Amino acid sequence: MPLEGLLSGRRVLVVGASSGLGAAFAKAAVSQEAIVTVSARRSDRLQDLVEEMGSGFAVAGDATLPEDAKRVAQSAADAMGGIDLMFYVAGYGVLQPIGETNPDVWTDVYRVNVLGANLAASAALDHMDRDGICAFMSSRTVGDANALFGSYSASKAALDQCIRTWRVEHPDRRFIRVVMGNSQPTEFANQMGLDLLGDALEAWQQQAIPSAMTDADDVGLLLAQSFGVALDHPDIDSSELKLDAREA
Repeated sequence: MPLEGLLSGRRVLVVGASSGLGAAFAKAAVSQEAIVTVSARRSDRLQDLVEEMGSGFAVAGDATLPEDAKRVAQSAADAMGGIDLMFYVAGYGVLQPIGETNPDVWTDVYRVNVLGANLAASAALDHMDRDGICAFMSSRTVGDANALFGSYSASKAALDQCIRTWRVEHPDRRFIRVVMGNSQPTEFANQMGLDLLGDALEAWQQQAIPSAMTDADDVGLLLAQSFGVALDHPDIDSSELKLDAREA
């Protein structure tokens, strides 16, 4: 099978597309001939991305707000004539010792990583037939239990449980968990808090957590091609993708 046009004509909604892996995936989906709608809170970033891609639609919105999630999905479906793939890539994490748990930080992390994912999926399913796919960006940190990153890894574990629940409550639909390792360039480190980043990196080295990085554009292309193959085989439930860098 040729590796061009694997998403030809597919209608793709990317939630969390203003930077990093979300933007990289959106560009890769367009390169694979998909019709793409990008969404995030930063409308200026979305417009710049659509201009860079040379096609697609931009719908700004906050996925953690139920009405926004519904409006984004409806606007995307109206623009594209439906939705074949919804990929929730939005993510947020803050470095903080578990002994200094801040309820406001945890609430914000869970709102983005868990509640937004559920709201986006619920809204997208209303515009998707049984052969469509809802995909979610999870994280290798669920198994690694990175020091100083408890709120993030716990939220991704909660997301994983939600994905399992989506599957049992909607067995006629397809839900893909993407387990992501380290990748660059992204803006994720800027959100984490640079004050503790050095301490975190030292702790992760002591934990022997792999530090090799994938390239965001390579990851975006692999995901676009993988989702294209999955959509072309609607009778197969390919429920998980694991992506990580090869160690030297």
